[in-house]
Amino acid sequence: MPTTWRRHPGLARAYETARTAVDAVALTASRSAPAAADPADPASLRRWLGSALTLLGFPDEEPWPARRTMPRRPVPMTSWTGGTYYRLRKPSGARGDRGGHADARDRMDAATRRDILPGVSVRTYRRAVRAALHLQQRTEVLAAERDREASTAFGKARLAYLVAEEDFVACPATAAFTAYYMARLNVRTLFTSGRQARPMDTLAEQLLAAALSAPTCRPWVLASVLTRWSVLDRLDDAQCGRLMGLYYEQLAASARALRSAYDVRRDPTHMIMRVGDDSSTWNSATRAFNQARTGWLNLTRGLGYDDVIEASCPGKVPALVAADVAVWHRLEGRDQHADVQVWADLPLPWDVVLGDDSCDADLVRQACRRHGVDPETTGWTQPYRQDLTERPAPARDLVHGVTVSSPLLAGVLRQIGVFSGQAQPR
Repeated sequence: MPTTWRRHPGLARAYETARTAVDAVALTASRSAPAAADPADPASLRRWLGSALTLLGFPDEEPWPARRTMPRRPVPMTSWTGGTYYRLRKPSGARGDRGGHADARDRMDAATRRDILPGVSVRTYRRAVRAALHLQQRTEVLAAERDREASTAFGKARLAYLVAEEDFVACPATAAFTAYYMARLNVRTLFTSGRQARPMDTLAEQLLAAALSAPTCRPWVLASVLTRWSVLDRLDDAQCGRLMGLYYEQLAASARALRSAYDVRRDPTHMIMRVGDDSSTWNSATRAFNQARTGWLNLTRGLGYDDVIEASCPGKVPALVAADVAVWHRLEGRDQHADVQVWADLPLPWDVVLGDDSCDADLVRQACRRHGVDPETTGWTQPYRQDLTERPAPARDLVHGVTVSSPLLAGVLRQIGVFSGQAQPR
């Protein structure tokens, strides 16, 4: 995981407020104050909160999850053309103000407070309770948002966002392949009933070959974005073990994001978008989960730990398909992908990753055979292999960071849509 988070840096102010209030209670009652925490680390904050809530007399129990402050039912909206469409209303009020922290009603009564925390006034005690519960609530939100941010970053760039700049620029050939492959990963999807373009094309293959043959090749940078065995063979066991841990951390972060976004009332055999589905969170998390799973399988197989996969083999997670694309498939006489039926027959993959359920490779093979799917070639029990290498096609998404000597020319190129982004109206 990154050491610096771009969008969710931490809870310095909330932690400082809670620490000051709790330390005042501990000092007055002659009790030891909780050890200092890192406000940027949710795990450190949780440890501090455990000690603080125990000092304040709260039971050591998992709090109820936060509830939304207003019903999230779709409401009709009017577009600028006069048409009507449906969207979810934005929540109002403080996020999770009805849950996500210990129940304030479990605080000490006056007699208990005088006995356990002598000399602490009711005002000082309640100020500490409010600050600690507020921090507890925000810590859970921070952890969830960090998982979403990590899933989005990994789905778009694999582990490239963790690569140090000096390692990236040390080998021009490695940098060229990494930059091009990342741009291919971020090419916009097409509205089509067929398959999407694959990131590894013939140009990427040539760039990879040039990077591997370069005398200044950086295998660690290549392995951060592509876990082919030809790349992993250039790493030692310690580097492979560290990389396997990083991939499993990303797998766990995506698993937590999927668990929070999954509707338990959904029919797992019907992965088509419904009104009210948070498809952005779900699809970004599924993309990250499946890619991290492929990298983890590559590393585990490459290190010879086949018995690990045989004992624990989490399944793939399908994305939510837009309803109009699903109708398009039916008009062409096709149904949902066969992988949807396989995933519906297996334990939830995030439960397997997080240790709440088990799923061995034999169970995956049995489910695949029931639905006529080859588990080896389709990436269920073996790492997924791209079966087709396409010729490179020009796309605006591949043009980033281009220097144009003339600002006027740059404006013209931007206006006609040469650069990434939509063309500006004239």
